[in-house]
Amino acid sequence: MSSILVAGAGPSGCAFAITAAQRGHAVTMIDEGRRRPPWTGESLPAGGGELLESVFGTSVLNGQQSSVGSAAAWGSAELVSHDFMAHWAGAGRHVDRRVLDEHLRRRCAAAGVTVMTGNAAQAVARTQVDWVIDATGRAGAIASRRGGRQVRHDDQIALIATVPDTSPQRITVMESCEIGWWYSLPVPGGDRVIALLTDADLATGERRGLWVDQLARTDHMRRYVDAPPTDVAAYPANAAHRDHIVGDGWLAVGDAAVSCDPLSSQGLITGIVMAAHAAVAVEGGPRALDDWAADYRVLLDEHLAVRSAFWQAEERWLDAPYWSRRRS
Repeated sequence: MSSILVAGAGPSGCAFAITAAQRGHAVTMIDEGRRRPPWTGESLPAGGGELLESVFGTSVLNGQQSSVGSAAAWGSAELVSHDFMAHWAGAGRHVDRRVLDEHLRRRCAAAGVTVMTGNAAQAVARTQVDWVIDATGRAGAIASRRGGRQVRHDDQIALIATVPDTSPQRITVMESCEIGWWYSLPVPGGDRVIALLTDADLATGERRGLWVDQLARTDHMRRYVDAPPTDVAAYPANAAHRDHIVGDGWLAVGDAAVSCDPLSSQGLITGIVMAAHAAVAVEGGPRALDDWAADYRVLLDEHLAVRSAFWQAEERWLDAPYWSRRRS
């Protein structure tokens, strides 16, 4: 049995913690509490809910919404629908991350994980354990101190607003635009999340004003907003990875290891599944961990290839900075 400290209590940290605890390890997880809240809404692809339940158990998604499909205006102004009911894995999910994260932490505690609040970096510095797991998100607070350099693939950010949901549609909607792309999804509680994805240097001026101005230029997204939002929050949304994610007595999971572009809707599930696999790999020694890290690299390469294919499919703004950068 190993003693393990998990720094960070988001979905990936919880996935590692609960899996390791169920396998008999002594696990302490540090919930920093003061960290920035996650995005309000997130979309799970078809089959994503089943994968999440395979790690945390059934009913963990109680109260979350089913997603019956998606629609995208990408490459043309036409909105093309995709029905999840025809997918072999069934429906997707629209997730309120704040609710989900709290459920996952409770599941960890019930499985025997010691959940504590505090500063993760300070806890690591004063604690003697066999393994330290960096689940601190994109900051990679532990990995960066252990020599894991972050490699950024772009400088994309998300400008996110939450508005009252007046649409009966239970689908994720995407629409490309000259400075990037939009997505919209409903979340439990009667709200709808609407996000503009663009590069940081293109988001000039006051972000709410930019968001409102760009929304007015859309063909479809503007139909989901009856009144301008009072606030628009900015979040990093770039693809990135650490040049190494395993070291002597430490490893990184979730966004601390690999950050996916929201375009794929797979970042949350990838982080959870790979963190659970890491909790098994630590028992197998260096070879098993090397294999796990190699699998993560394969997933990253596949993600970047799919993302590139999406970019190449949009040819309406070839000279616009956002799109020309992604064709160079």
